[in-house]
Amino acid sequence: MSTQEYRVYLAGPEVFLPDAADVVARMQQVCRDNGLTPIAPLDAGLDETAAPEPAAPDATRIFDKNIAKIHSADAVIANVNHFRGAEPDSGTCFELGFAHALGKKLYVYSEGATTVERVERFHGPVTPGERPTDPEGRFVEDFGFAVNLMMAVPATNVAGSFADAVRAVAVDLRDDA
Repeated sequence: MSTQEYRVYLAGPEVFLPDAADVVARMQQVCRDNGLTPIAPLDAGLDETAAPEPAAPDATRIFDKNIAKIHSADAVIANVNHFRGAEPDSGTCFELGFAHALGKKLYVYSEGATTVERVERFHGPVTPGERPTDPEGRFVEDFGFAVNLMMAVPATNVAGSFADAVRAVAVDLRDDA
């Protein structure tokens, strides 16, 4: 068995939940239970000696810290479930694109709904055809992915839960070792 440490950045809208610290702590434990070292946006820093966050958040400081955390990761596990509408959290989308540009391994998970199903849930029936359209006549991407192809194609897509994604990451990273 490899003794390599695999660091995974946890991207997703969980940071906006009222019980974010508890939710993220449970996610981090799932990672540890699978031999992965979790890195979360809510972490105080990249090491245990980091100073606690000030009472009032500073946008630039948060951005810079999260960018540094993504740099330090081997992979990103991203929650691409719908958030405040049919699409994933926009910050998560940015983090995936940034991590891809750095050559990081990407893993996205969702409850399995396709883009068409999401659009129908939030905006009404999609008119089928060679290029399906939403009720306002806009084309709906229909490649069978849960998210836009720009996130789905470079990522390993896991239909299911966060725990399902963590297990996939743990196996995949160990197989690459």
